[in-house]
Amino acid sequence: MARGEEIPDSIRNQIIGMRLVKAPFPQIAATLKVKQNTAQKIYYRWLETGDCSSAPRSGAPKKLTERDLTHIERHLRHDRGQRRQPLGEVIFDLNLPVCTKTLYKSIVNDIGLGRRIERKTPWLSKAQKAARLAFAEEHLSWGLEEWRRVIFTDEMSMQTGANSKKVYVWRYPWEEYWEDCCGATVIAGFEKIKIWGGMRYDALSEMVVLPEKNGGGKLNAEEYCAVILDGELLDFWMRSMEDVGYVLVMEDEVSYHKSAAAKRRKQYEEMS
Repeated sequence: MARGEEIPDSIRNQIIGMRLVKAPFPQIAATLKVKQNTAQKIYYRWLETGDCSSAPRSGAPKKLTERDLTHIERHLRHDRGQRRQPLGEVIFDLNLPVCTKTLYKSIVNDIGLGRRIERKTPWLSKAQKAARLAFAEEHLSWGLEEWRRVIFTDEMSMQTGANSKKVYVWRYPWEEYWEDCCGATVIAGFEKIKIWGGMRYDALSEMVVLPEKNGGGKLNAEEYCAVILDGELLDFWMRSMEDVGYVLVMEDEVSYHKSAAAKRRKQYEEMS
């Protein structure tokens, strides 16, 4: 016969306490809203064992051992593909004696992995990662006074359409932005527009929508100078220098930032 709902430890302790002060079992049952025979079992078990907690429940042993669970966790966290693997494929690859429902419960409840939607992040090469780490280490000692004199600028593409498909990955909460748990932000096949903007401490530039080029393609250095560097970037730079003095402009290393734009930037710095 199946056992009923578990009695909380706080109620069990009260049953024993009331019985120790000679309260009859009918009174205990009525006061604590439990069955009389349940109160009696709890009290007499305490007399015999000194323990008022629930007796172990009997039942079939788990189909997955601790070794199985360790193997499953390593499998699901092994690489990008296996983090996204459907349950049926996991069962087949590991030859597990369970159904998908049982496997899901074991992964979530026993291992602690969640089936979560992948985050979208930009992909960085090893060189880009190394450069960003070197920059961070070089500027560890900077405080508010230094950082408020820096303008950060960037361009980004915005899709006029979107891929609404959700991709799920097996991961722990702290693995949210691990590379093999994330998907790329750039998805081919959609119409795009590109915008530019700059920001510094307590100030934002105007947003600039870059003109669409015939046949697509990236801006060249001359176009970047005409649209951005001689326009909103120069205005924002001048406004910032009026506010805080000398200002450093930070850009990424795309080709049109480094060629003709670099020469024009040097001219402005010599003039300032």
